Amino acid sequence: MQRSWHVHRSFTALALGGALTIGCGDNGGATEGATTSSSTTEGATTDGPTTTASTTTTTGTTEPTTGAPTSGETSESTTGSETDPRVADCLRINACEADGGTPMGLQACLAHALDVPWKWASTGSMLLSIEAMNCKLAAPDCETVRACTPPAEAHADACMEKPGESLCVGDEWVLCDFEGGPIAAMDCAAAGQQCGTQIWAGCGLETCEYGVTESTCDPDDPGVLIECNPDGFLERVDCRTQNNFVLINGMDGEKRFTIAGEVCGFDPMRNANACIGTGEPCDFFSQACDGDVLETCAGGKLSRRDCSTVEPLGQSCGYLPAGPFAGGASCGLVDPQCGLDAPESCDGATISFCDWDQPGTIDCVAEGFSGCATADYAGRTVAYCTP
Repeated sequence: MQRSWHVHRSFTALALGGALTIGCGDNGGATEGATTSSSTTEGATTDGPTTTASTTTTTGTTEPTTGAPTSGETSESTTGSETDPRVADCLRINACEADGGTPMGLQACLAHALDVPWKWASTGSMLLSIEAMNCKLAAPDCETVRACTPPAEAHADACMEKPGESLCVGDEWVLCDFEGGPIAAMDCAAAGQQCGTQIWAGCGLETCEYGVTESTCDPDDPGVLIECNPDGFLERVDCRTQNNFVLINGMDGEKRFTIAGEVCGFDPMRNANACIGTGEPCDFFSQACDGDVLETCAGGKLSRRDCSTVEPLGQSCGYLPAGPFAGGASCGLVDPQCGLDAPESCDGATISFCDWDQPGTIDCVAEGFSGCATADYAGRTVAYCTP
């Protein structure tokens, strides 16, 4: 018996969220002799070269920081449980944004945790969105939360000179559309980093030369790959949590494959260190769902990732039918009763929202805030606790 479920993801810094239905089934293998091309993010601006796999390689999961500026420590939701730490972080971020910024609501904030496993394969606006939310989650105060995403409109002149590119304006990472308008911006300094550009722009600390600096495995953690990104900074990739993605163009058409490794090691397909599996040898890209286990060919060895252990909630395995990684096997939420792209609302001081996979409520006053308010964000109604 097949199960159907959804993976909910926000794809861009503008929170153009959606609910992606995952379908079970065998996605098959690739055609021998097929050519590969890099993955691109829907709505993203990418100014890098085409390679044998996605060229933007970035860090793994980032745990949210707690410390909301509230007096309440716990509250009861419709499930009667204590407040999820991720929900608490999102309440804090939205309250900070409400004071001089733009609240995104709870669900767009929650969706970040489901985007993070695809960070290694992301480019353009999706990558900036993930990095910006990491910045907000780590921010020690509201001023820093707001500083993570400065108004992009301030960089209209810079984008007019470089349409369709990403660039650095001081330490601000700016994305430009192909008409020469600014799409989004992130202040790298707010994240304790600097902005750099080699192939395209991004944030980081330790500089390197893209295409020259060799990838290495962390000698103290065999699960971590260290490689040079196209922005000219070294990044640590957690092979146990991150996905990469490849498009295969063969005689029987295009095929798409997820690469979900387990450890860092030599990848003969790249002729460099990368995230690889630890199982039986495999000679080309492949992916399959074995119950809750995501099985892919990663670096010439089968890799098995148990989706039931993946947070949030524990997940299962299926295939993405839409979005930039459509056709790729993925872990996802099982049988959700609501979508993270659904409208949110207020009833007095109580927010009604999609609590990951089922309707939920949270009392803003019990969480130490003054009340509940709604706003329009990316074309839908979102709710947030007021400071």
